[in-house]
Amino acid sequence: MFICTDCGNESLTWQGQCGFCKAWNTLKEFKESKASSKWVSGEAQKLWWLSDASEGNNTARVETKSGELNTVLWGWLVQGSIVLLSGEPGIGKSTLTLQLGKWIEEDIIYISGEETLAQISGRAKRLKVKWNHIQVLSENNLENILSTLGKHSPKIVILDSISVMYSHEASGTAGSIWQVRYITEKIVEYGKKHNITFIIIGHVTKDGSLAGPKTLEHMVDTVLYFEGDKFDNLRILRCLKNRFGASSEIGLYKMEEIGLIDISNPWLEFISDWEETTGSALSITMEGNRALVVETEALTTYTKFGYPKRSSRGIAQSKLDLIIAVLGKYTSVKLESYDVYCNISRGMSIAEPGLDLALAASIISSKSSKKLGKSVAFIWEISLTGKVKNVMFLEKRIKEAAKMGFETLFIPDTGKALTDFLSSKDTMRLIPVKNISDFIKNLS
Repeated sequence: MFICTDCGNESLTWQGQCGFCKAWNTLKEFKESKASSKWVSGEAQKLWWLSDASEGNNTARVETKSGELNTVLWGWLVQGSIVLLSGEPGIGKSTLTLQLGKWIEEDIIYISGEETLAQISGRAKRLKVKWNHIQVLSENNLENILSTLGKHSPKIVILDSISVMYSHEASGTAGSIWQVRYITEKIVEYGKKHNITFIIIGHVTKDGSLAGPKTLEHMVDTVLYFEGDKFDNLRILRCLKNRFGASSEIGLYKMEEIGLIDISNPWLEFISDWEETTGSALSITMEGNRALVVETEALTTYTKFGYPKRSSRGIAQSKLDLIIAVLGKYTSVKLESYDVYCNISRGMSIAEPGLDLALAASIISSKSSKKLGKSVAFIWEISLTGKVKNVMFLEKRIKEAAKMGFETLFIPDTGKALTDFLSSKDTMRLIPVKNISDFIKNLS
């Protein structure tokens, strides 16, 4: 068996390029020991009725002082859980974990295999972390770490990072697929046995996926991804897996000199300017149970070449091509001779289809040089036939738009089911639209 050292994908033959992550020269041969042909019988275990288990009675839960972190973790940090925190280098993973010293009043052991005690102490002073309940260990050997933890009784252990840890019991160098897998298995076993919460920091590959074997994500209880633009102070903590709650929540932070600060009004952060400009449209997207106002920007210019250019940031290229094709087929907005550039402000990346109309509106605004206004929002998905598709949580988006002071809202016409709801919204003008052609007429 040949295994990719970057993503953990398996292959029966050696290849120069991994078929999954497309990395070059990363497939290494791995020989498993032959299983014994002798059958070993186990001991029969006692079965329990599901009704005998009382949920939550023997599971301690720790609530943090960060409202955003509580949102991502579904309200609390479960004692004895294993949390995997990943993100690009320099995005703020170590800062986030070290700030738990301010957010949690529990005994914490911070284990760093990358930084010295002086470096960690300097960051802790800058972040104003409390000293009375956090201890630091600069070590990267697993056996030494577990022996040290056996002499103490911490509630939370931070491992920074698993890529530099190694064990004498596993083959390969630190960070290899076999080392990472073995160390994670031992940590999960130790944490469950001693009821210790482990927060493991992991790195990501160049394509944005988690480094190490894919089974690493299945072994832990919670997977968090910390993302953001290095040239901006906005940070997003995204939950990809959570065995104790929903796995679609996000937390929003500002990276300041004193560390990460919760964003109290997130809908104000994703709008670059409240002045009316051409090529700008607002929409309301759903991230988990949270409604966020996002701004789509578009620029159309007459192409100087025979083939028009399409470029997007924060939006899938295929989505931009689809919107341009629908506009050219069912409306009078022709873009065959125009370059089109689209962007989501503040470095957000959004894949949900509820932004289709806002993207189309910003393109039309730029093409016609018409300002749309900041009191108007656009919510619906565009189909290939030019018709409108309904979006999830439409009523919740409308309610959030009313709270945020929007005056006009373009929404999908879902028929009689929406009639009663629309009649109750007297303070905001709601414009149901059936297809892209009707939208153009209402927009004009």
